[in-house]
Amino acid sequence: MQVPLMPLCSALLRQPLHLLLPLLLCCVFFSLQGHSKPLVVATYAYPDINRQAAVTPLANWLAAQQQQQVTVLVATKPDELVQLAVQGKADLVVPNLVAYLQIQLQNQTMLNFLVPAGQQTQQQAVYTSSLLGKNVTNFQQLQLLLPQGQPLTVFAVWPDSASGGLIATAALKQQLAGQFLKLKFNYVGSHQAVLPALAASEQGLGIVASATLPAQLPAGVSEIWRSAELPFGALLCNSQTLPCNQLSQQLSKAPQAAAVLQGLQQGWAEFGQSTHLAPVDDAPYQPLRDLLSTGSAH
Repeated sequence: MQVPLMPLCSALLRQPLHLLLPLLLCCVFFSLQGHSKPLVVATYAYPDINRQAAVTPLANWLAAQQQQQVTVLVATKPDELVQLAVQGKADLVVPNLVAYLQIQLQNQTMLNFLVPAGQQTQQQAVYTSSLLGKNVTNFQQLQLLLPQGQPLTVFAVWPDSASGGLIATAALKQQLAGQFLKLKFNYVGSHQAVLPALAASEQGLGIVASATLPAQLPAGVSEIWRSAELPFGALLCNSQTLPCNQLSQQLSKAPQAAAVLQGLQQGWAEFGQSTHLAPVDDAPYQPLRDLLSTGSAH
């Protein structure tokens, strides 16, 4: 709440001298509060999903907790979100998995905050990446096709999508070795757009989150490969502007955590079976960090 300064400061002139100093300090305090820089909760856009609404419960909780104005910033793509976070222009960040890894590699002041998690007794591989083939059924067939000079397109989401790009691309490079460079990548911008594009092609490959696949694949399309379960991209906190450890502990125990998680579930399908916000275990991310740092997925 912003207090009008003129009435407050005018009141100083009507007070006894011994009250002057406390009231003056009060005036200065509210002046600073009214002009303090808003905190920023940042994420990235995705077709047909209102990501601003998805992170608004998180922004509302942060505003109440810090007693400070909070704005929501939605970057156009994950790589733009990475730039904002690396430059310190965001206070809480809700990234995808690859953006999470890239931010931490480039800015060590962005600390782990919390991550959606399920009950340990209900572990299910709900977040995996699938490599699909149209009139291609296995890696061996690919290894025979590519030397013949036949053009082959890979339909994927983004180069910086883990389940829709990076992970299966690394698998292709490992399996095909030098033949990998003969693939042509077409990034279609969403998981939902991959399968129709692949189905409409005469022959090709598709990379998509397994959870988005229908029970019945289109004619000629089959699943060639599926990754192991992937960790979720965790929320990140700017330790230069926020008491990150304190806030993460407070949110994990707060009644508002349920609303925050529900908002995240509306914005990210992979969070659908999560039951709570948990501390981040670094171990599952290390192989992916190695993948990024060595460039073996490119």
